Amino acid sequence: MVQRNHVIAIIILVLFVLLAAVSFGIWKLVRTARREMSIESSESSSSQTRSVVD
Repeated sequence: MVQRNHVIAIIILVLFVLLAAVSFGIWKLVRTARREMSIESSESSSSQTRSVVD
């Protein structure tokens, strides 16, 4: 039989791993969104430059 302290330690460990996984997922989403925004902003700035030159 598992002692009560071991059960608490296992629960805390599982919660920590879950928190790390959620944090990694959020970081990945933010990183992807920032890259897409920088690509869109560079495309819009280059198109504005072309229209000014023309």
